[in-house]
Amino acid sequence: METIVNKAKVLFPLTQYPVHRTYMEVLSRYCSTKGTYITRCNTKKLSEAMGNEFVSLFELIENNDSPKFLNLCLALKIKAKKSKTVTKQEFSNHEVLNNITAAIKPYILAFKREEQQIKEDSERVKVLNKKKAALVQEAKQAKAKSQYLEHFRDFPEFGLNKIKRSSYADKILTRLQKGDASEKDFFWLHEKGFDTHETSQALLDFYMNRAKIHLKHWERTKKPWSLVNAIADFRKSKNPELIIRTIQSNYPFKFSGSNKKLNSALLTTSGGVYRDLCQYSDSLKLGEEAHELSPTDFRPCTLIGASHMLLGNINDGHCWYDKAIERGFKPESYDNELRSIYMRSDNEIKNELKNSLLDRGYNYSWLKN
Repeated sequence: METIVNKAKVLFPLTQYPVHRTYMEVLSRYCSTKGTYITRCNTKKLSEAMGNEFVSLFELIENNDSPKFLNLCLALKIKAKKSKTVTKQEFSNHEVLNNITAAIKPYILAFKREEQQIKEDSERVKVLNKKKAALVQEAKQAKAKSQYLEHFRDFPEFGLNKIKRSSYADKILTRLQKGDASEKDFFWLHEKGFDTHETSQALLDFYMNRAKIHLKHWERTKKPWSLVNAIADFRKSKNPELIIRTIQSNYPFKFSGSNKKLNSALLTTSGGVYRDLCQYSDSLKLGEEAHELSPTDFRPCTLIGASHMLLGNINDGHCWYDKAIERGFKPESYDNELRSIYMRSDNEIKNELKNSLLDRGYNYSWLKN
């Protein structure tokens, strides 16, 4: 009969017919063999307190008469529905309603407590399961991370991840972390495709730090090559303005004496600073002075060639770059120089340089932009 009673429960939704639904729940548990069993004595006592129709339901359960039980349930549903329409209560007789409510109320409260307990237990289980799943996931992630770190290293400060442990890249980046990287290390990173915005900035910082060291050494010892190196590194760090006053206060570098190579190096690197600062007439002047001292060196020639082009003397610029190549300047370096000059020129010079390069047969992709 348990199955039949459970079907009958559907006739009485809890929100609309709480008394009838609770009574059906009592009958269901009376018929049940599970842990929520209600005794025959209590079920009969409740039925008698609720009235003859409910006693009949109990007896039909006792006699295992399913058809009549369902028919009586339907009749009770119709009766309760009519009563709700008229009185908004499940029973039309107020006195009967009070008696039935008093009899059924302990079960209503008990079932509510039981339902609440089930919900709370369910929530506790969900929370525990969630915590357990989180711990399992955390353990998996920890294991995966441990396995990852056995083979790889991340260098987030340089924007580089998954670097194989003990590889050459790992060793260089570790040196870079410690501030012990060399210029050669940076060149290797660039060549192998490990250069990022962060490593590029680190290289600029490297040059700046080295420039300051060379400058302090020059100020302390007055050794000229320290000044040459300081000027070169301030340029590489993209801070030529920080060394211009030192250049101006020491020009024309009389302390180099008769050492033409040294004097040419000072003039060429200083001319490069003027070029970086867009003072092209000054860079041209120093380049020409350097060329007079070392006519076989390509470096003054490139400075003169760039200065001419940036001043708008395109043909003269080409002529001096040709001389630089004759003296050992690499053609690929020339290509990079031309691009640099083109990108920093004003529109008029840029257009003239573009036409000149196209006439000479150069077809760089950057000329089309």
